[in-house]
Amino acid sequence: MIILAFLAIIVVGPKDLPKLMKRVGRFMAQIRAMSQEFKSAFDEMGEAAEMSELKREIEELKKMGKLSNLSDEAFEEDMRRLDEEIREGTTLNNPKSDSGNDNVLKDET
Repeated sequence: MIILAFLAIIVVGPKDLPKLMKRVGRFMAQIRAMSQEFKSAFDEMGEAAEMSELKREIEELKKMGKLSNLSDEAFEEDMRRLDEEIREGTTLNNPKSDSGNDNVLKDET
């Protein structure tokens, strides 16, 4: 950096150096603005892809009959029913009980 500054003073001269630095600053600001715009465009594309994926999954669930209606009450009921099915198929029947913690070391003091 010091070498570049020294070369800029020699090549451009101390009189025109502030003008050059101003131009460089504006150029860097334009580069940052373009990179931010580029990044936000990719973020928007990612969000759109994610939303289309979610819509596709919802449609698949509707076709399978897992989601009968998308109203809040019906959705909550479907989620409760799915939760019960999962709990029946696993050992999560009562996750709040301490009976499943038989191998937990207890303090004997």
